[in-house]
Amino acid sequence: MTLFARVLEILRERGAEDMTVFGGGTIPEHDIAELTQMGVARIFTPGASTHAIVDWVQSDLASAASSRT
Repeated sequence: MTLFARVLEILRERGAEDMTVFGGGTIPEHDIAELTQMGVARIFTPGASTHAIVDWVQSDLASAASSRT
């Protein structure tokens, strides 16, 4: 909670709110909803495959690119 909150704060301070923040690790289930409300786009919990993460990043990048045009 502390690290994600700080990253989001720094991005806001620098006018970079358009950057997608995501992460993963051993994060309690009840924290995931709060992190989402804070602006974290996606949390990957232990066991998430590298393929699932890469697929999500590619999908997110494609969505971002298409919304800019």
